[in-house]
Amino acid sequence: MDGGGTHVLKVTGLVKNFGAVHALKDASLSIEIGEIRALLGANGSGKSTFVKVLSGINKKDGGSIQLEGKELNITSPITSIQNGIAMAYQDLSLIPRLSVAENMVIGYEPIKKNGTIDRKSMLNYAEKMIEELGIRAYPDVMTENIDLSNKGLIEIAKALYMNPKLLIMDEITASMHHDQVERLFAYLRKRVMGGLSIIFVSHRFEEVYDFCTTATILREGISVADLKLLNSTPDELVYHMTGKKTAGIQHENVSNEVSDSEARLLVDQMNVLSFAKNISIYVGKGEVVGIAGLQGQGQGEFLRALFGAISYNGNIVLDGANIRIKSPSDAIRKGIGFISGDREKEGIFSTRAVSENILITETALRKLPIMLSVRKEREKAEQIMKELNVVAAGAGVPANSLSGGNQQKLIVGRWLYRKPKVLLLDDPTKGVDVNSRNEINSLLKNMTKTGMSILYSSSDNEELLRVAERIYVFYEGKIIKELKGKDKNSELLAATMLGVDKEAKDGKE
Repeated sequence: MDGGGTHVLKVTGLVKNFGAVHALKDASLSIEIGEIRALLGANGSGKSTFVKVLSGINKKDGGSIQLEGKELNITSPITSIQNGIAMAYQDLSLIPRLSVAENMVIGYEPIKKNGTIDRKSMLNYAEKMIEELGIRAYPDVMTENIDLSNKGLIEIAKALYMNPKLLIMDEITASMHHDQVERLFAYLRKRVMGGLSIIFVSHRFEEVYDFCTTATILREGISVADLKLLNSTPDELVYHMTGKKTAGIQHENVSNEVSDSEARLLVDQMNVLSFAKNISIYVGKGEVVGIAGLQGQGQGEFLRALFGAISYNGNIVLDGANIRIKSPSDAIRKGIGFISGDREKEGIFSTRAVSENILITETALRKLPIMLSVRKEREKAEQIMKELNVVAAGAGVPANSLSGGNQQKLIVGRWLYRKPKVLLLDDPTKGVDVNSRNEINSLLKNMTKTGMSILYSSSDNEELLRVAERIYVFYEGKIIKELKGKDKNSELLAATMLGVDKEAKDGKE
């Protein structure tokens, strides 16, 4: 789509093959100076391959890349950076054992005349970006000690250090909460006014419509649409992404009316170190209960305490019996499962086979010596893959050969096989395309029909409003409000999360 302005980047007919797999067949995109363009597509559509070609990680097999009207042959990440293209990676390119400041300038450290690193200049840049982006960290703190959402902001600061012409953001906001995203977008809009162009890859439509003006959509490695977002509905985007008409992006809410006597899970006065205080909740049999809150309000720590990964004090009642959860294996044996949205760190065993990833909880809980029938294990895994519509070459291929959405389905598959009483979800659809997200949430809803209960934390407010019957809102480590019925709406949820809802604030005192 040519808007009549000056193109900073014009990609035409991009082709990239990995053996017999045609990841990109005919991908095209153009972006003008000062434009913010979304790059959309279902998992496996070629988005990641496309941006990796632009960033120099993958070398194109065909097509044309023009930067400011001149043909550009990108042979490495250095070529890309030197020509003014910067990439902020979803999987992060940070080095854990370096400080925040060192990571922001790595590879292009400021140098004094005597040949040593100019640490003052490096620290000045880090302090400036920490202030601008609201990063919760000091410049000299080791990056391995920073949480994932703040690492994402550090990744952005690193990408901007060389003052690029084009910034590519590959799902970088997937680990961030709304307050962080809003501040990041506000800062980047200022940079755009100065001439920066941005390609924004995200599965969060709310962010796409808030931040971008245009969109290019890929399907099966081909650019199928260029759209002005002001004139395009979410249903149209989904149609172009999938090739199928949709009645709307929505899920039925679980409609159970639950009383304490029907509770599957009761938590009373739980304290989790300094993260969560006096938490009391109940979850009914077959109910989906949401947990909302801005980043760092104690939700993740609370879920991990219920799964036995963090110490706690307080009372937990499961199916009417008081229990004490000592470890994750103890939680699993008692009927509690856990899915994290951070697949790389807490979910997937990337180099292990698909079948191993699905059956890992069963294998881990068996008593030694473990006698396995490879054929039977493979059959079980293939049955679950079929139920979950996992797209893979087979049960024996490594998990990292699958798209992000299909990897997340493998993790859901573990618990479909295990059938826990309670499933704890911490942002389970983070970084997953809209089709896979809908599939995963539909699978989870079907699992509740057998009586399984779900405690669902998400950084996506609209998702929580769709899938949860009730929502507990965390603020400064406490539950300050329970939203249900007519109170379960986006306006009240946002106000409560920010602590500006007077009734909720009075209730937490």
